[in-house]
Amino acid sequence: MLIATPKRWLSWDYEVRDAIAQHVGDVWLSVWRTAGGVRAGEVEYRVARRGSLSGPIMLIDAGEPLIRARRLGLFSSAVSIEFAGREFTLRAPSWCFREMRLFEDDREIGTAVPEGVFSRRAQFDLPDSLPIELRLFIVWLVLYTWRRRRESSASLSGVLQAAPRSG
Repeated sequence: MLIATPKRWLSWDYEVRDAIAQHVGDVWLSVWRTAGGVRAGEVEYRVARRGSLSGPIMLIDAGEPLIRARRLGLFSSAVSIEFAGREFTLRAPSWCFREMRLFEDDREIGTAVPEGVFSRRAQFDLPDSLPIELRLFIVWLVLYTWRRRRESSASLSGVLQAAPRSG
């Protein structure tokens, strides 16, 4: 079990602790684009998108891609993750909930759930057998998905409020 807690009120920088409250790493999302980073212990990894807007998001170690993630469709929040010859899928069970589930070979192996409806704090039940850098990258992907969803719903809300009313 990992618990991600925002470091500051409006920040997308998170501290990640395990079930016994030991610090295991940090995750941060860039404000301006698909970028950020992950720190596991003393090792820092960069997160960046390569290529176009549909290019993969990668966890980069010393300039080399370690993990690749790609959305499974233009309007889908499902993500395919490739790591060390293994493939995982991260997806929401429903479009109206923030919960995300992790699958390997169509078998559910993990979950990510917010601690409350309005909370940005989240719990990640991921197998301890997965390397910590992969688990922290999954935390990054889930938080990125939630932030993207929050921003698009805020944009839609602004458009709907700005629309002229007839009548």
